[in-house]
This record gives sequence, C-alpha cells and structure tokens, in this order.
Amino acid sequence: MPISVSNAQRESVVVGVLVAVLTMAWAWRPIWNIDLFWHIAAGREIIAHGIPETDVFSAADNTRGWVSFQWGYEALMAWLDGVGGLGLVRFSHVLVLGLALGVWSSHHHKTSSSVVSSLLATLVLLVLFEDRLRFRPHLWELLFIVVLLPWVRSVRWGPHVAWMLLIAPVWANLHAVSAIWWVVLVAVWALCLGRRSGWLVWCGGIVAMALSPGAIRGGLAALSSHREWPQEFVPELRGTWAYVGEGWWGWLVLALVFLGVVSATLIARGEASPSEKLLGIGCALASVLLARWAWLASIPIVFLLGVVPARLKWCASAVLVLGLGARVGTRWTLMERFTDIEPGRFPEQACDVLVEKGLHLKTDTTGSWAGYLLYRLHPPATVLADGRLVFSEEVADILRRRGQGDASTFDEVAIRYKTEVLVWPAGDLPELAPDRWKSIYADGVAEIWLPSFAWKRLD
Repeated sequence: MPISVSNAQRESVVVGVLVAVLTMAWAWRPIWNIDLFWHIAAGREIIAHGIPETDVFSAADNTRGWVSFQWGYEALMAWLDGVGGLGLVRFSHVLVLGLALGVWSSHHHKTSSSVVSSLLATLVLLVLFEDRLRFRPHLWELLFIVVLLPWVRSVRWGPHVAWMLLIAPVWANLHAVSAIWWVVLVAVWALCLGRRSGWLVWCGGIVAMALSPGAIRGGLAALSSHREWPQEFVPELRGTWAYVGEGWWGWLVLALVFLGVVSATLIARGEASPSEKLLGIGCALASVLLARWAWLASIPIVFLLGVVPARLKWCASAVLVLGLGARVGTRWTLMERFTDIEPGRFPEQACDVLVEKGLHLKTDTTGSWAGYLLYRLHPPATVLADGRLVFSEEVADILRRRGQGDASTFDEVAIRYKTEVLVWPAGDLPELAPDRWKSIYADGVAEIWLPSFAWKRLD
C-alpha cells in the first residue's frame, strides 16, 4: 500500500533541504582552528598502530598515559584526508552541520507549520553555535542532539527506538565525552514514557557506549584533565559570562542565553509536556555554565516560538541575519573560503622547509601551531604541548611563565627536553643568545631556530 505524503510534510522536507544547502554554503570557510590537525595525526597513528595508550605526540614525556576518546572521528578524518585531502575533510564537516540544521528546521516546521518560525529557529541556533563552528568532532554532537530531540520531545514508542540505540555506540566512538548527552536525553524520554522498556533502551545504550574502545578510559582522562587545566589553557572552558568581553557579538549571544532561561521558565509554568519542561530547564541551566554550551539556549527558545507574533519573528530574523553577516563576513573574504587553510594562520612554508631538510624532530612551538606541525611532521616529530590537555605540571608551569614573557623558557625547554627545533611566530621571539641558537629560516609568518647541540650535530 503506497505511503501518502501530505503537502505539509513535503513542505517540511523542502524547508529542511533548503536550510541544509544554505547552511553548507555559509559554513564553507577555511580551516582556522588548531585541533583538526592533531586529530588527523592521531587518526593516522590509530590506523597504523591502534588506539595509543601513551602520549605519542609529546616531546616532554611520551610515556605519559593518553587514550583517545574520539578515536572513530580521528580515524575517519585521517582516512578522508588520505583520500581527498583537506578539501574533503572540510566538506565532511560542512555536510554534518548542514544535516544538523536541515533536520532542526524541518522538525520545527512540522511542529509550527510556519516557514518564518522555522527560519527564526535556525537563525537562533546558528548565532548561538557560530562560535563553535570549527572543524572538530563536536559537530557530530550537534547532529546527534538535533536528531534525538524530536523523538525525546514526542515521547512515543516506535521504529525510531532502534535508531536511538544505534546512535549511542556511534556517538561514543566519535566523541565519547559528549555522548553523555545521549544518556541525559534518553533518560528524559524514558522517564516521560513511563514504561520499563524505555529504561531497558537507556541501559542498553549505556552498555553499548561503555563497550566502545577508549570510551570509559578516554572519557575519564578527558574529564580529569579538564579539572586540572580548566579555562587557563582552553578558552572554550570558560563560563558563559566570558562573552561579556567579546564586543557586540558576545552581548548578542548573552541576550539569547538570557532569552533561553526566560523561555525555560515560561515553559515550566505553562502547559507544555513534561518532556519539554525537562528539556527546556535542563538546556537553559547548561547554557549558562560554559561558553561551549551556550547554544543549548536555542532549544527552550524554539519551544516557545509558536506564541511569538509573526511581525516580531520577521524583525528578529532580520537582526540575526545582519548579525551573522557582519560576524562572518569580516573574517574571511570570498576567495579565502576556497582555500583549505586560512592564509597566514599556520606555518605552512616553514613546515615545507622542515620537510625538505628532513627535520622531523622534537619541536618547541606555540600551542596554536603544535597540531599543524604534528599533521605535517609526525611521525616521528613530537611537540611540547598541544590542545589535548594531557601535559604535565612541569610543562604547564613553563607555558604559564612563557605566557608572562619569561624568555628563559626557550633555553629551559631545549635543555630539559632536548627539543631540536624551535618554530615560532615571526617577530614574537625574545632575543636569543647567538652562541646557543641559530636561525635557519624566516618568513612573514614563522621563524625556525635550532639550539646549539642540534645545529652542531646536523652540521
């Protein structure tokens, strides 16, 4: 018997596809964040040798324990890079974001039957998520949450339950730490469903996630490292209040977070379903805790969009469109969007020189460049510290002092850890003693220096 599709359903699909395509076009930008590169390097290591047990990237202590909690993502990115280079890697992330926003807008259109409401819901999410729009595994977190939300919100039993279960291990292998949101969302669903079978699904998903390689040990290691090194070295671990210092854009994000809290309060006092009340309150509370969770404020806002007058929706949409345009349009030109890496962001030519000279060695460099050097030079090159937060207290002390302008840290690192190459932003190095350091390359982006024991050995 043929399945009938209503005009409303067709319109929801069209809205979703259109939003997905437009989102992909908007998100097509060069690589500018630092973590993608060490993720690819980790993926190569995983494909070649399996999930590492120690910090194979560390120039300070490669025996220090480290287990990747996002091994599936890293292996996938390394494979994509090998097949199609960074262009294919970029496309994969843009595709995931497009799918997430497409599902988000399509679902909201189904519940509101309004194209304007769907557009506004999408814009609210985009504005709140824009700061997180980096080529990293948390884009999968957004997709999985958006896919789960309609099922959790509707609180029903059906074929989608099998998909809920399947998402759990896939999520845990791609990004085990963020898979905690599966536990939370499905717990809300099971609680509101009021059936023992719902809790069996929840328990089954947890078991599947626990069996995923690296999920438990990697997740615990990540959580413990966040406790040791909070916002000091990773700005995205700051509280949401940190947006105060980011100009008009930060205030716009804070305004939407505040609106999310207000929306959750109104939802809790209104005639919403129990699942919507729990989701609204939970997302509002999470959004005020960390800058990286601010986008969750979009969920309670969207739950209340149905009661907003049409004229106000159009006005809000115009403001958010202008805000997004001003935010992104000033960061990259149209031509730069067709390059894989943002020009001048990473030491590309300096790495070309290191590759040409065969200098795949222990390297001292900035945290923002460490991942790129691993991408270009590992194996066997290693770095002092990168964005994985697994370095020791000794290294953390060096990084603190270096950030305060302590020039002695460059000699200290070379002597203590026998690093043989120093790659640093052009013009940012303090004066280095000529009897202990030798410059072998410089351009407008980076400088390469060798400590005396390294250049004498190479000579």
